[in-house]
Amino acid sequence: MKPVGTPTNPLEIKAEKALASFALLEGREMSYRSARPPVASPSYSAVESRTFDISVSGDEPDYFLRLGIHEVADLVDAETAFAAANQFHMLGFSPEPVGFDPVTRGTLFRRLGEDWHTAKIDDLMAPDTVAKLVAMQSGIARGKLLGRQWSVFTGIEQLWPIVTSGNIELPADVDWMLSWMTPIRDAIEASGIDYRPCHGDPHSSNVMLGPEGAIQLVDFDMAGDMDPYYQLGAQMNELYQFDSLMKPLLEMHDGRFSEKIFNRCRAYAAADDLYWALRSLVLELRSPPSGVEFLKYAGWRFLRCRMLLGHPDFEGRLRDM
Repeated sequence: MKPVGTPTNPLEIKAEKALASFALLEGREMSYRSARPPVASPSYSAVESRTFDISVSGDEPDYFLRLGIHEVADLVDAETAFAAANQFHMLGFSPEPVGFDPVTRGTLFRRLGEDWHTAKIDDLMAPDTVAKLVAMQSGIARGKLLGRQWSVFTGIEQLWPIVTSGNIELPADVDWMLSWMTPIRDAIEASGIDYRPCHGDPHSSNVMLGPEGAIQLVDFDMAGDMDPYYQLGAQMNELYQFDSLMKPLLEMHDGRFSEKIFNRCRAYAAADDLYWALRSLVLELRSPPSGVEFLKYAGWRFLRCRMLLGHPDFEGRLRDM
C-alpha cells in the first residue's frame, strides 16, 4: 500500500483525484494499491475499469475504488450504473456503493473481505450456486425501473460503425453474422418484450463468492432496463455447452419451462456473442498496446456466434418463439 500524495503515473493521479472527491474520506489518511489486473482472454475481467484497494485504517483495505476507463466512456451510462449499484445493494445483492465522482468516473464501494473471491465458470455451474444467482436476477427484475432502456441490438448498432471505421481486420463472414440480427430482433419484438431492471452482464468475472455460499454482483456498467431473457440467454451460453444443461436455468427463472422462451434465450445468446466480439474490438482500436488480448477474446465470441447461427435448427428457433 502506498500513501496518498505520492502518485507516480497518470492512473494514480486520477485515483487520488477521485478519492479527494468523496466527502466520506475527507481528512483521513489513506493508502492504496492496484487491485484487479485486466485480463481479456478468456475471462474479460476488469478490462473496462482500473481498480484500487483503499485503506483508511492503515491495515487491511476498507474500500474498493473503480475507475471507468475513457475508451468506453461513450458506451457507459455511469450515473445509471451507480443508481443500479445502490438499488441492488438495497436488495442485498451487491457491495455498498458509498460515492460516485462524475469527473473521474470513479465509484467507491465498501470492500468485500479477504474471504471473498471472483467466481469462475466452474463455480457457477454448481446447481446450488447457479440457482442462487438466477434467484438474485429474478429479484432485481421485480424492482423499480432504472430509467435506461437498452437492447443488445441497439448496442450492436452503436458498435458497428466504430469498428468498421477503424483499421482492424474483421472475419470474412461478419456481414453474414450481422445480417442475422434483424430477423432475430424482429422475432423477439413480435413475441413481445417486458423491459425490467437487470444487471445485464452475467460474466462469471462479475460475480463474487463469499463464505457459506454468499454471492454478490459487481460491475454495473451494463445495468439497465432490458429483456431479462437476454441476460438469462447470455448466462446459459457462458456456463453450458448443451441445451439439456441450459434448460433448468429457465425453469429456475420462471418456475416453469417453455420451449418458445428457451428459443428466445438461445437467439439472444448469438446476438450477445456478436455484441461482445465487437465491443472487444472497440477496445483493441482505442487502447494502447498493453498485452491485453482483445483480439483473442473477440475471435472466441465470433466463433461461438458463428456456431449458433449456423446450427441447422437456428432458423426454426426464430419461427417458434
